[in-house]
Amino acid sequence: MSSTILVMDDDLLALESLDNYLKNEGYTVVTASSAREAVVQARETSCDVAVLDMKMPEMDGFQVAAMLRQLQPDLQVIIFTGYASLETEARAAQLDFYEYLPKSNWYDLLLPAIERVLTEPEHRLPKQRPADLEKAATQYAEEGKWELAAMALEQAARIAEFTHEWTNAATLYGQAFEHMRRARGLSVETQRLRELMECAQRIAEEGITD
Repeated sequence: MSSTILVMDDDLLALESLDNYLKNEGYTVVTASSAREAVVQARETSCDVAVLDMKMPEMDGFQVAAMLRQLQPDLQVIIFTGYASLETEARAAQLDFYEYLPKSNWYDLLLPAIERVLTEPEHRLPKQRPADLEKAATQYAEEGKWELAAMALEQAARIAEFTHEWTNAATLYGQAFEHMRRARGLSVETQRLRELMECAQRIAEEGITD
């Protein structure tokens, strides 16, 4: 008997794509395009894993997860978001969700996460990331979460800027740019990091010649 995955996303094209993708991998899939539909599905069908979009019109994925867990206490939750941040990933860990995945490179991350939750249910999100942002970025990169790695490095770069360590800031922005390019290609966000890197490099060079 195949495992059953509940997928919630208000983007109907994304929902259909995920439905087809997971069914092709042999899973039984139930879908919901709203929080209300997700609750109805959880009342009617026993699910092993819930893949929940974080940003929804009525309530966010965290609130929906709380309701689903009332109906199915053993349900494993994967937050799946196009609005990733270090803060919401930390919140997901504290709520004991199994995983938190950026949508930017979902094709690399989602299936392995589902396979892992079914075979290694104890191997979930770490409760705490390293306080050192560069170490945290390394951890994210090892997990294939390139977007979160870029965010951690950008924060580290901003701290370097604050202390006028412009060469270090440029290096960190450059590393963040490479991670974000891997996650999102040459998006506006990726180009913004390149511009920040170039700006820090110019300031560093001016400081050397002064």
